[in-house]
Amino acid sequence: MPNPTLYHFSGSTCSQKVRMVLAEKGVEFISREIDLTKGEQHAPEYVVLNADHVVPTLVADGEVLVESTLICEFIDDRYPGSPLRSADPHQRYRAAALVNFLDTRLHGKVTGVLTHALLTRAAMSQRTVDQVAAYLAAIPDPAERGLRTSLLTHGAQAPEIPGAIDALARYFHRLEQHLAVYPWLSGDAFGIADATVLPYVVRFRELRFESFWNEGARPAVEHWLDRAVTRPSFDRAFTDWSSAPLVAAFGAIGGAAAPVVDPLIKAATRAAG
Repeated sequence: MPNPTLYHFSGSTCSQKVRMVLAEKGVEFISREIDLTKGEQHAPEYVVLNADHVVPTLVADGEVLVESTLICEFIDDRYPGSPLRSADPHQRYRAAALVNFLDTRLHGKVTGVLTHALLTRAAMSQRTVDQVAAYLAAIPDPAERGLRTSLLTHGAQAPEIPGAIDALARYFHRLEQHLAVYPWLSGDAFGIADATVLPYVVRFRELRFESFWNEGARPAVEHWLDRAVTRPSFDRAFTDWSSAPLVAAFGAIGGAAAPVVDPLIKAATRAAG
């Protein structure tokens, strides 16, 4: 069976979840890194594969696959190894609902708010005005372009920040309720739902935004995270692609924003229940 080719970026949450699923299934892949910080996702030769200018993209059996959740499901179906979706229809539905909510309601306009307001803004600060303008102009969706313009302009003080934090706090409450019943987000065993949520929680940890779950705020989530990061697949999907200077930079950027962001997280976490 030929190895699939994965077009991905080391620090992309959607790339991380696909790498996690590949690792859990024991699938080796041919790596093609697309550096988002350099705008390589807008290169014509890549856009031929992914018209949305995003990562990841998987090429398997000569077919191009996009949309990270669909890619994860394809990998689970296509390759041998333990299934990553429960055979129990109720557990399967609950896990899929957690993923669907993250994909359709939180990804980008919620989770991306913190990422772009802090991390992308820090990266753009090293570029000229013309380079930043070109970066924004290359974003095909006008709504997304407008959102990122606001986040790059205002950073942690952006008007979109409080609403995003409120939405994330409510989602963490939902995860806590689920994990009070099941050991994993996917049900009785680690699976696609866990691989999907994990990159976002790890990113918040890197930014030092643990107030969403630590200090007794969400003990089941904290316990789930502690177990998830000890899986061998975590090293293959995260650690092996991680840059220590970049993670240190994430911590510094998040720490600098903490006086504004951390009180919002704690207040939203208390309000969410």
